[in-house]
Amino acid sequence: MFVYQTTLYNSMLLNPYMNYLMPFMNFQYNNYQRPDFNSVNQNPIRRRLDLPVLKERLNIQPERSTTTEKMPDPQKRTVKITTARTEKELEQLLKQNKYNKNKGELLAKNVVEGLPAYRDPENPLCARYVKNAIVKSGLGPYINGNGEYCKYILRANDNFKEIKVKGNVLEALPVGSIVVYDAFTPCIDANGNANQIGKDGHVLIMIGDKKGCSDIIEDRIPLTDNAYVFIPV
Repeated sequence: MFVYQTTLYNSMLLNPYMNYLMPFMNFQYNNYQRPDFNSVNQNPIRRRLDLPVLKERLNIQPERSTTTEKMPDPQKRTVKITTARTEKELEQLLKQNKYNKNKGELLAKNVVEGLPAYRDPENPLCARYVKNAIVKSGLGPYINGNGEYCKYILRANDNFKEIKVKGNVLEALPVGSIVVYDAFTPCIDANGNANQIGKDGHVLIMIGDKKGCSDIIEDRIPLTDNAYVFIPV
């Protein structure tokens, strides 16, 4: 016995693999405790395999709501207009944005009353007379800026709301609406010809009958899809 143990010990010293396996040779398999899974839910393997079968056998159905929801009537559904392409859509857009007729009529009245006695064609002052009408109507302070700059002034004014309108609907705008044009914007002029806005842009107030007014009354306003439109609210 002693010889065998000595031989085994010597062989282990000479064999590196035996030294590596030494810790595992002393492992006591009898001390290993097998996990005790008392239910399907505790066993991850059986939980995956057996639960679908269990649900099928028990005929488990998903819970259904007992309340009934009334579906909206498609014919009564309100479609929000973002850009007016027709006069009917313009009416709806004005209603959505709460156009104020009283403010509009006051603004139109004051811009006409404020027309200059003389206008220099070489030095148009459209922005000045539009802003004078805004001040006189109590709808905002006078802020410096040329015609095209008026879009920034009106966007910062809570008495006005910007809306999107196609060029063919511009003439149908209600009184008091303000139309702003950028400089050099292509447009159709009063004679129906292709033209463009001047170097300072342009701004006018609608006064009814398709007419606009600033420092002069325009029987036909420039038509373009790129105009900025503001309505009093």
